This record gives sequence, C-alpha cells and structure tokens, in this order.
Amino acid sequence: FAHSTAAFPEGSLSLLLWMFRALLLLLLAQDALSLQIAVRPLAPATLSRSPAVHAQFGGGEKPKGLSRDSEPEEFFKTNMDAMSDEEKLKSPVVWIGLSILVLPFIAGVIALEFSK
Repeated sequence: FAHSTAAFPEGSLSLLLWMFRALLLLLLAQDALSLQIAVRPLAPATLSRSPAVHAQFGGGEKPKGLSRDSEPEEFFKTNMDAMSDEEKLKSPVVWIGLSILVLPFIAGVIALEFSK
C-alpha cells in the first residue's frame, strides 16, 4: 500500500510536524509557564508587629553637619590625590580606566559599520 503526500505541498508536511511538536511542548509545559501564586494565611496582627525599639545614645543634641568652619585640617588622602596631572597620566591605572570607558563605544561603532 503506497503512501501518497500529494495532498500537501513539499515541505509543508515537515512544517505541520514542527508546529504539532511546538504545540505539544507548549501544552506539556503549561504548568511551568503559568504564574503560580501561593496564598498564605494572614498572621494575626499581634504577631506581625514587633515592639518599638527605643535606643538612646548620648543625649538629645543633634549632630552638626560638615561645614567649612568645622572641617578638619587633615583628611584622608590617597597617593593619587598627591600626584600632579602629569604623574597621573603616566600611571597605567588611569589608562586602563579610560580604555574601559572608551573602548566599548569604539567597538560598537566598528560593529555597526561592518553590519551595514
């Protein structure tokens, strides 16, 4: 008994088979793709509230903000802060940092130009 596929154009049978498999996969994975909301019973209001914490450290005066008058004369200073601009440009750390910032944009422009 000969099997005839004259009812379907060539290639459409494989397309139908692919669509059937995709539909079967979606039906089997329906639980995995659905949003599952777990409903938990509400806790009584007395259990959900924690007692208020009253911490008292050193009295009632408010901390003063930093101003020019209250700024200390000595402050933390890194070695890079003490360097001049010429010395900073000689440091490989500066060049690495600048290249990390600039090179992705240059690579993007090159990729855009080659994609045309």
